[in-house]
Amino acid sequence: MKILKIWAAVAVAFCAQAQAQDYLNYSVANAHSHNDYMQDVPFWEAYYAHFGSIEADVFLVKNQLWVANTEKDLSPDRTLEKLYLDNISKQIKLNKGNICPDGQKKLQLLIDIKQDYEASLAALVSILKKYPEITGNPEIKIVITGDRPKSEYFKNYPEYLYFDGDLNQAYTSDQLKRVGMFSASFTDLVKWSGKGIPRDEEKERITKAVEKAHASQKPVRFYGAPDFTNAWVNLIDMGVDYINTDHIPDLKKFMNSIPKNFYKNTKDYIPYTPTYATDGIRKKVKNVILLIPDGTSLPQYYAAFTANKGKLNVFNMKATGLSKTNSYNAYITDSAPGSTAFATGIKTKNTFVGVDASGKALVQIPDIIAGHGMVSGLISTGDVTDATPADFYAHSDNRNSSASILKDFIASKTKILIGGPTSGLTPETEQKFKEAKIDVYRDLKSAGKISNRTVVIDPMASQRITNGRGNWLSDAFDLTLNNLKSNDKGFFMMVEASQTDGGGHSNNIEQLVTELLDFDAVVGKAMKFADENKETLVIVLGDHETGGLTLLDGSLQEGWVLGNFSTNDHTAIPASVFAYGPNSGEFTGLFENAEIFHKILSAYGIQK
Repeated sequence: MKILKIWAAVAVAFCAQAQAQDYLNYSVANAHSHNDYMQDVPFWEAYYAHFGSIEADVFLVKNQLWVANTEKDLSPDRTLEKLYLDNISKQIKLNKGNICPDGQKKLQLLIDIKQDYEASLAALVSILKKYPEITGNPEIKIVITGDRPKSEYFKNYPEYLYFDGDLNQAYTSDQLKRVGMFSASFTDLVKWSGKGIPRDEEKERITKAVEKAHASQKPVRFYGAPDFTNAWVNLIDMGVDYINTDHIPDLKKFMNSIPKNFYKNTKDYIPYTPTYATDGIRKKVKNVILLIPDGTSLPQYYAAFTANKGKLNVFNMKATGLSKTNSYNAYITDSAPGSTAFATGIKTKNTFVGVDASGKALVQIPDIIAGHGMVSGLISTGDVTDATPADFYAHSDNRNSSASILKDFIASKTKILIGGPTSGLTPETEQKFKEAKIDVYRDLKSAGKISNRTVVIDPMASQRITNGRGNWLSDAFDLTLNNLKSNDKGFFMMVEASQTDGGGHSNNIEQLVTELLDFDAVVGKAMKFADENKETLVIVLGDHETGGLTLLDGSLQEGWVLGNFSTNDHTAIPASVFAYGPNSGEFTGLFENAEIFHKILSAYGIQK
């Protein structure tokens, strides 16, 4: 009776979570290994994947239960004992009474009796007498499905045996206590293939079946359900408790990735409302603000748009295009040649910063416009010597050469450099900065009002937004803008959201979205300034895409999104381009990333 009460409590919690239809309530504990014996390594693959349920079909042969899908597959060396009971017993003894070492997991063994339940159950009860560590263990639940007794006979069997329920049958309260779960044929219920979403009437039938099981405080599964990612997503969304699969590694990866692939925003914001007064007109500009969310393309933007409940500053820009990101020597670029193309108009090799494919130094935008009396500022939420900011002031054939990269700032015409700590800041470099009359500050607040050439190396810059960075990026933007805009000849500003890229590399959609929303707030500030100034072009584009992100589900009303990453590195997907202000129409269509440089100079009216 004690085991019955424990599993009843588990069922209540299990179903209550499922009803929330919250992806974060799902884990590999909700995974069911269908026809597990057909796996290359029966039991063990599902066990080490921490699946919550494992299924074995059995035939009675000579008072033994042999495991197989059909009679022609029967083999004396594949018995329920050898494949399952002995292994479960072994693990319980190894883990001192627990099915798993941490003592936190439970396992359901679903035994599908293929014929003659009376004789088969008698044999099973006899066999299980040898395994008291299983039958008396509250972490193990044995459920009988397939050919099974009528509900009025449940009471004739030991209490450690539960039975698979029929959603079309009524049970007394005592009988319901012996129902371990409810199962139903998916194909008898609906004809949905698992692609797209079910039709309304099909979703209603599935949902009603789930609700009926949950009303009895029991979990439910559907056998014969489609078995791939989109189907799993929809089944979870409809509250199905056990997800049937024949593909253990795939479902394991999907379930284990949910905590990093799901994000729900708790605080949405209202974007700036553009006037569009100067948007798209053809006229020479004094100022260009280039905003680079590292590793970002359309999937990342749309994830942030969804999390912010269908609102994003960057999506208020009417001029949109695509930038081809391949480098000089690779189909898939890294950030170094990516932003070198923006800064110089030349495609170079991976890891090369501000130099061409032969290693020759290239002239960058800040140095070019300085000859026309303009000033420049660079901001990053990463290391000040990271590839993206370095591409605008340094020259190196190795993006990791932080010390030499930082020294290059001395010879650059860039006025302001703001970002996170770097190993390149040595006492020697600090002395050279002092000799060059470059002010160095250790945090943004200390910089106050900038007058001289300035480097701000602030540890807060490198913190994630979820780790307390706060409004640092917006404050850095305001500080830099307030200085640069005082120059009558005009300015160039580059702002990089470095850690959007980190979200892609770590396959962490929370990091990706929160960093991109923080960046988008700065996009709104830039658009507002462009409207007020009327001589400013704002450009937003990533240097490449990171993570191979796809969006599997989401809610524009509730502000949550579920994604899936195909890699932990960069991809060749073109980067989305957005522009606002005078000459924004020049940034539409598909073009090489190096064209950004030429379009910027053209907007300034500068010929190179």
